[in-house]
Amino acid sequence: MGAVKLSFDRARILLLGLLLALFGIGFWAYHGVGNSLREIRATGLRTLLNTQVGTLEQWIAERRHEAEQLAADEDLGPQLRRLALGRGGDPVRVAQAVLEKAAPIGVSAVLVIAPDGRILAASEAQRVGARVSADFLAQMAGALKGFSSFLRPHATRDAEGRHSIGRAWMAVPLRGTGGRVVGILALGSPADKGFADVFGAARLGETGEALAFDGDGWLLTPSRHAAELAERGLAWRMAPPAAAGALTALATQAIARRGENGEGLLLQAYLGYLGRDVIGAWRWLGDLDIGVAVEIEASEAYAPLFYLHIGFAVVLVLLFAVWFSGFLSPGTLAGLMRRNGLRQLGPYKLLRQIGEGAISNVYLAQHRMLKRPAAVKVLKQQATSDEWTARFQREVQLSSTLHHPNTISIYDYGTGSGGEFWYAMEYLEGLSLADLVERYGPVPPPRTAHILRQACASLWEAHSCGLVHRDIKPQNIMLCDMRGERDFVKVLDFGLVKQIGGEDTRDLTSHMRILGTPLYMSPERIRNPADADARADIYALGAVGFFLLTGKRLFETETEHDLTYHVLHETPRLASECSSYAVPAELDALIGRCLEKDPAARPQTIASVASALDSVLVHMPWTRSQIDTWWQQNWVGENDPGRRFTAPTK
Repeated sequence: MGAVKLSFDRARILLLGLLLALFGIGFWAYHGVGNSLREIRATGLRTLLNTQVGTLEQWIAERRHEAEQLAADEDLGPQLRRLALGRGGDPVRVAQAVLEKAAPIGVSAVLVIAPDGRILAASEAQRVGARVSADFLAQMAGALKGFSSFLRPHATRDAEGRHSIGRAWMAVPLRGTGGRVVGILALGSPADKGFADVFGAARLGETGEALAFDGDGWLLTPSRHAAELAERGLAWRMAPPAAAGALTALATQAIARRGENGEGLLLQAYLGYLGRDVIGAWRWLGDLDIGVAVEIEASEAYAPLFYLHIGFAVVLVLLFAVWFSGFLSPGTLAGLMRRNGLRQLGPYKLLRQIGEGAISNVYLAQHRMLKRPAAVKVLKQQATSDEWTARFQREVQLSSTLHHPNTISIYDYGTGSGGEFWYAMEYLEGLSLADLVERYGPVPPPRTAHILRQACASLWEAHSCGLVHRDIKPQNIMLCDMRGERDFVKVLDFGLVKQIGGEDTRDLTSHMRILGTPLYMSPERIRNPADADARADIYALGAVGFFLLTGKRLFETETEHDLTYHVLHETPRLASECSSYAVPAELDALIGRCLEKDPAARPQTIASVASALDSVLVHMPWTRSQIDTWWQQNWVGENDPGRRFTAPTK
């Protein structure tokens, strides 16, 4: 009996020691998880803030591009310049014509303003002849200097203290002969629509939101708590209700560093403008004179901490029960934890993020069964609008019909458990043509012809299937080492692909008309994107060839407005005039023909471009020994600092 009792006591002591050890681990885990949760919240807030600022900057860039296109419009541009120069024209009729053309992009007001502030034309007829305020004119100083300017909306209060937000304006210069600025075209959009929509997408959880505010703390975007603000009679201001006019800690910190373009993170709870504890991150955008913030209530952000100690106790009880029942062994538990820690989309395990764009992330992944590496592109949650989802689905569905070795391969696509759209594609390592020129300078003519010929092969198949890429540029063409096959070209990113004759092509193209890179867009793509055909890809390929041979942009301009004008009206230089290499006349002439303004003057098919390049390569080949020598001297594989992966460009 004594031996039995001794064994029983030892078992009790062992169990007590185990429980004490588990309690110590639990106490350590409680504090560790708390710190980790704060780090996760810090990373999440910074990421959301960066995404929000990036989305705002992209939105402003798109509005600027649209406004500059209107100012350069073949019909409206001359009428606007005549008004600005005082050479006649019906000011109301011209303004209404601009408004009618700009209405689909959310413009609700149009002004044509003289350099001295006089309103020469307006969509609101009674404003013609009046003057804009000195403050409004000062904010458009950039446009008077030749640079398009975005004017943020302003918060106003009426006599009864009701809050409202004015229009957001985009001002672009109107130029006369010699490029002199003779006036300003200003397009106004309601702030509660386009500008506000940019912030409405970044709403974290049940209480989180993204906000824009001015130097006095007034909100410039609608609050997701607007109904509560109205019910409680609170001002639309970053100020706690019982603070007697004082601003929140976040707004106070941001406005105090207004001149520094600073940013900050507040993980200690502070009173928000509703009077509840929140945490947040901010950044002051000096060029726009606004603060951007993301906030979430502390109770939601740190909710896991409240339940952690209760949950841990429950988990301990359950763990002991199943452990001693023999149902779950230590090895099995470890295996389950490892499997649950891996994120999976369809049959692909995501290993690490390798790229990020405005609307999508790209991950290195591995097929669960085949163990084959892949690049998985995932549409971000804040970009899951009908427009971007349609573009994403169109990209994968049309791209998956292409099988040429020089075109990136699409493996699979689907929707994740959170509703996110994804697709898996070939995983590539190498240099984009943009990286190639940036790191090593202009490319010799034989190698340029070799690269362009492979790109032609990819486009040849696409055009044969009735598809036009529409976003050919150096960033979308990669030069790879494909298991020993070096200088192998892959054409990427068919996100702007157009199916000629498809029943949905025109509507979607019209809705997404502003996308693309102006430097590599053909004139007809700028004038009427919906009607561009395969010859637009030929133009873009010619611009890529010019860039490779010279290391220079096709047109050197300071503003996108000037770039658009040059693409539409200026004859580009010959590559031979700008290259440090002796460019063969046949290659020089081919690139010049590809860059003709009139599509009818270009080579009419990508096959004819490929044939001309074949003729160049016959007399001036880029040999296997030259290829191997270049890669051996300039590429160090996985340790190369210029290495690029399959990644998004949008």
